[in-house]
Amino acid sequence: MNMETDLELQRPKSMRLRAEQQKWKWYVIAMLMLSVLAAIAGFASGRHSAAPSESDGHANGSSQIAGSKSARDGAEIVLPVTEERGVIATTTLAVQQESDLLQSPGKIVLPDNESWHVGVLTTGRIERVYANLGDYVHKGEVLARMHSHDVHEAQAAYAMAVAEKSRLRSAESLAQVNFDRMQRLYALRAASVEQAEQARQELVNAKTALENGQTDVVRSKTHLEENLGISADLPANANNETAELIPIVAPASGYVLQKNATPGTTVAPATDIFVLGDPKHLCMLASVGQEQLSQLKVGQSAWVTVPGGTGQRFAGRISNLGQEFDPTTRRLQVRIDIEHSGGILRPEMLATAEIAVGETRSLILIAPEDVDR
Repeated sequence: MNMETDLELQRPKSMRLRAEQQKWKWYVIAMLMLSVLAAIAGFASGRHSAAPSESDGHANGSSQIAGSKSARDGAEIVLPVTEERGVIATTTLAVQQESDLLQSPGKIVLPDNESWHVGVLTTGRIERVYANLGDYVHKGEVLARMHSHDVHEAQAAYAMAVAEKSRLRSAESLAQVNFDRMQRLYALRAASVEQAEQARQELVNAKTALENGQTDVVRSKTHLEENLGISADLPANANNETAELIPIVAPASGYVLQKNATPGTTVAPATDIFVLGDPKHLCMLASVGQEQLSQLKVGQSAWVTVPGGTGQRFAGRISNLGQEFDPTTRRLQVRIDIEHSGGILRPEMLATAEIAVGETRSLILIAPEDVDR
């Protein structure tokens, strides 16, 4: 009796447990069916939005095939798919060989053979100035004029040399006449051998003196015209206001980088009145430490950048490794010739050199605007 009662009590519990299991089973099946229906609906909607027509589908398929072919050729790579309003963006990537870069600070300078220091050969006072800072001047152009007492002294020396030459020419003509007359008298036995020989010696001395006088004229004229720039034989209607002023002439074509003269300035042979140069021919002096010297060699590629600029890199090559270290900084100045055709770089600008060292490696480059879109 007690066993039957226990069985009757346990039967409702097992039935309730079985009912709950059946309930959860159907709940799981229903959720799975809803998930499948939602996936089918999303797939159908995506097909309608991404492929409105058969021709567009063919076009997209062709672009994907072309993208795959380009990717295999290494010319174009399709970026990870980003779907915005049904548009897939692609871009062309570049593969570049890059080396490790050694960065060294320095400054931009003019090469020694591409700059000209313009001075004078005598002491004087600047009277006229025709060129200003930044002007482009041509070879032979007059930059300024100065007054000097040496001009008057040189003109006086030239005038004396010309007068002496004229006197010596007359003396030589007279000696020639005397020699010819003595030769005739000697032929007539009206003059002795000693007299004839003396006339000949006097003619030789006169010719020698005339040659020396001619040399003095050439020397004084050269000093006036080539050293001082003053015409030795001034015409009668010459403008005396500038005719006796020493012209300061540009030795080569270039820009006026420095100007140390104004009207009234007293200058001496040790003074640099103008400094000319052409910024198209520039180089950089990079400061390199002793531990980095073993990585450098003449002809090595380098790139130069300047702070605060446009970010442009100027290509160059190492042309000189320097000969000695600075005793204070213990660094060596390496000269880098720069290929520069614009007007960005200027002498004495601070710059940074990036020198390619070590083995090269391949880098994939993408433009910044392609990353943002």
